[in-house]
Amino acid sequence: MDPFYLPGFFPSKPLYDPFVDNAKGVPGHILFPIFLCITATWILFFVLLVRRTTFRPSKRNTATILVLGDIGRSPRMMYHASSLSKHHIETWLIGYGETTPISGLISNENKNVHILSLIEPPRILGKLPWIFRAPIRIIYQIYSIIYLIIWETPINTEYLIVQNPPSIPTLAIAQFIGMNTGSKLIIDWHNTGYSILAMRLGIKSPIVKLARWIEKYFGQSAYAHLFVTEALREYLVKEWKLEGRKVVLHDRPPSHFKPTSPRDQHELFTKLLPTLEPPLPPSLIAEEENSTLFTSILSNEAILRSDRPALVVSSTSWTADEDFSLLITALDEYQNAINSGSQEELPKLIVLITGKGSLRSGFEKIVLERESTIWKDIVVRCVFLPSEDYPLLLGSADLGVSLHTSSSGRDLPMKVVDMFGSGIPVLAKNFACIDELVKDGKNGKVFESGKELGEQLIRVLKGFPKSSKLDSLKKYFDRTSTVEKSSSPSGERAGNDWSTWDENWDKVIYEGLLNKPKK
Repeated sequence: MDPFYLPGFFPSKPLYDPFVDNAKGVPGHILFPIFLCITATWILFFVLLVRRTTFRPSKRNTATILVLGDIGRSPRMMYHASSLSKHHIETWLIGYGETTPISGLISNENKNVHILSLIEPPRILGKLPWIFRAPIRIIYQIYSIIYLIIWETPINTEYLIVQNPPSIPTLAIAQFIGMNTGSKLIIDWHNTGYSILAMRLGIKSPIVKLARWIEKYFGQSAYAHLFVTEALREYLVKEWKLEGRKVVLHDRPPSHFKPTSPRDQHELFTKLLPTLEPPLPPSLIAEEENSTLFTSILSNEAILRSDRPALVVSSTSWTADEDFSLLITALDEYQNAINSGSQEELPKLIVLITGKGSLRSGFEKIVLERESTIWKDIVVRCVFLPSEDYPLLLGSADLGVSLHTSSSGRDLPMKVVDMFGSGIPVLAKNFACIDELVKDGKNGKVFESGKELGEQLIRVLKGFPKSSKLDSLKKYFDRTSTVEKSSSPSGERAGNDWSTWDENWDKVIYEGLLNKPKK
């Protein structure tokens, strides 16, 4: 007997008929049109998308750069756009427009860069718990990315460059767009997204494990992969079996990061110091006319004051991978050294910390308490500067501090690169690959604890402004000094010949990855 005709195997009547058996629910004649509307919407979307990408032209020497963050606070992606533009590669830069990008991208003379701003979700979304806020924000991002790249960008560009992290939904959307437009996908690996998420939820969280799988799956294959460190390249190539060209492009500062002249310092401090909140103590306010805390005008010439305090700078996004309690401990050590009288040649300190973030307010409360009780020779202020003033501040500083430790242990802090470009040594928190950037005892010092950072501040600044240790570290950035030079695998020059972003990018990306002829 045919088993398909056994009684009960296939009942003559369906077990569930939505048009008949849904008496207590939504009637079938309503459910079916809803189903059709939802399905038809997606079908129509894909038809329009395919039609758009098929019928619009594809053009060589063009690029789309996607950064799922604030463009003005994504220096590496802005520098990519600037470098592409200098080689007459028309570029569409897509990201959030919270802060103003570097002037070179928005000047009227630059016709090769087009900036498109992603749609911001409603502000009320920020009041929701993260578990609800994150998926809604992702939906907004998906819609905004597809709309801008597919419908607002007039052509299919030759290259699609994306920043990772964030990984979700960036990598999946980038793969989808690349398949539809034929663009060559280049993933710029700044870090791993799942490791940053793990700092919030813990490495064993199911959400982190899912995020890692998504990042690995959608990030595995691309035309090319860029890495900020050798350590990150080695890890991802080995663990995730990346497919495509693989190039390490170490961060380097653009040419506008350089030592600031006394005249420009005077103008900067004249504008900046009165705006600090809370205001500087009266003892640190210059009473002389045409003078600031750091500079003076004599015979119409700007000079640095011999009695100026030392200016220490740091930059941060106020995230969990930077422990600013280390700086508090270090400054306690520094003040104790002054109080004890054992270090008579130590200068007063002005510490300026740039950046925005949720952890800033808690740090400022600690600073306020310290300045009212312990710190009599130290002033710490948090500021957020326009993009044109940030290089001027770094170029005016005497010493930099980096507390970055990296969620993955395989990326490097861009702030240190900017400080090096400005010619200032850096005291940096030690972690796995920091030696790719900070050469201990040559262009800075590496510390393990807040106490050690304090000891380094004391040793380096002793005798300021004529500090032999500080001057020795600064010589690393003197291009006129004679040093041994050698080539490196990434095409950068060794020794203290600190190449600029343009020099490094042209060598590694333009002539190397893109295989363009040297001009």
